[in-house]
Amino acid sequence: MPALFSKSKASDAPPKQGAEAGVRDASDIITLSLISHTNAGKTTLARTLLRQDVGEVRDAPHVTLFNESYTLLETGGFMMRLWDTPGFGDSGRLMKRLKRERNPVLWFLSQTWDRITDRPLWCSQQALKNVRDEADVVLYLVNATEPPEAAGYIGPEMEILGWVGKPVVVLLNQTGTPGSSEMERVELDAWRAHLKQFEAVRAVLTLDAFARCWVQEDTLMESLAPLMEGSKIPTFQQIKKAWTQRNIGVFRDSIRLLSEQLTAALLDGVDVRAETLLERVGWQREELNREYNDARQKLASQMADRVEQTTNKLIEAHGLKGAAGHEVSQVAREHFHQPQAVSESIWGVLGSFAGGAMGGLIADLKLGGMTFGGGALLGGLASGIGAYALIRSYNLVRGSDQRLRWSREHFREQVRLALLAYLAICHFGRGRGEWQESEQPQHWHETVDAVINEHDDAVDHLWKSGVQKEAMPAVLFRQTHQLVGDCMTALLERLYPGVETSAWRS
Repeated sequence: MPALFSKSKASDAPPKQGAEAGVRDASDIITLSLISHTNAGKTTLARTLLRQDVGEVRDAPHVTLFNESYTLLETGGFMMRLWDTPGFGDSGRLMKRLKRERNPVLWFLSQTWDRITDRPLWCSQQALKNVRDEADVVLYLVNATEPPEAAGYIGPEMEILGWVGKPVVVLLNQTGTPGSSEMERVELDAWRAHLKQFEAVRAVLTLDAFARCWVQEDTLMESLAPLMEGSKIPTFQQIKKAWTQRNIGVFRDSIRLLSEQLTAALLDGVDVRAETLLERVGWQREELNREYNDARQKLASQMADRVEQTTNKLIEAHGLKGAAGHEVSQVAREHFHQPQAVSESIWGVLGSFAGGAMGGLIADLKLGGMTFGGGALLGGLASGIGAYALIRSYNLVRGSDQRLRWSREHFREQVRLALLAYLAICHFGRGRGEWQESEQPQHWHETVDAVINEHDDAVDHLWKSGVQKEAMPAVLFRQTHQLVGDCMTALLERLYPGVETSAWRS
């Protein structure tokens, strides 16, 4: 397995080569220099790419004062190195000085700037030295919260980078909450049109430090491939292959984890005795209702614990720290069996965790626990409908083995929750720190709904297989794995049109 995202010692000089770095010579190293105007989020993006907390992150100019080197990926004697550089400072003033010189870059780098009294020029000097001496490709970060024409610093900085003669890939950062693919395309086209005037710019991509997806990282690798020259070409191909394998491996692990969660939900069941004739018409059913209440609570608690455990494993698989909150399992244990006790604060907890994904169960609880299938209102708990209606009100049905199991509608919502949880984690940039629950974009919900609707027959078939008395766990897992993999692939294809997915499942 390649060694991915390990940190090398930060310094103003390149790390040692040979045995220490695990590479043979300079041709086996691909070097990316991350540069931008000051306070545009370079170190935050570096943390996201590296999957570790590096440097210092503060909302202030010139937090990074020195060039700092990190190993982004190392495999088979080849290395990709990422440099986090100080930001450009007063670009306009710098540009005026440089234009007076016959050889602007040589003059600028020959000067000795005082990092205390003239920090903007000091930082610019350190960054430019790194680009000239180290970079195979420059990753230039821009703040996408402002329109391209308002970023007056871009022109001077692009001209300076053009003098150095290294290819530049522009990354749009701080793009905000992920929008629809159409909205992102419009924003990207605007930046591409604006940056077309600069010859050094070879590609413009979206890669937000807070909300990037691994699919976008692979797109970055694709854009770097044609910028390699000479002996760096085979080196980069090996690195790119290892990078892709790493991301596909995490994708497959995610499919497996969510498939295990949903297979267990299909196999969940609680034994309850059959209703007597008197209980069926509403008489002497207190004991049976207590048994059903206990069954509902047990199933809900098992489900909540499983979701939390799976989410934590997904967080770890994506190279993140943090854990899913315990609120969901706490809510399940204390409140799912008592609809009258569920307060609005509980819906807030569930909403922040699942983004509304458990729609069937939540809707039932909010309406007093007596709706079924998103439709018929069955009445209040004391209306004399009978224990079977009470089962159905919590999205439970009797399987062919007469055990209480999750209904078709509830299982569908569990699939929806699983897909939304995956999106939340695979888009979580390390620049935000430890993983935490957060509200999800509306278009994610719409896209997940569309994908599940496309796979309706497969979901129904899977659920029917699960409630059969003779259901075999290994067979169910294979079927669930196929469904989850198909849904997750379709989901990312919709969110990132044009992405190549043929190698993801093979």
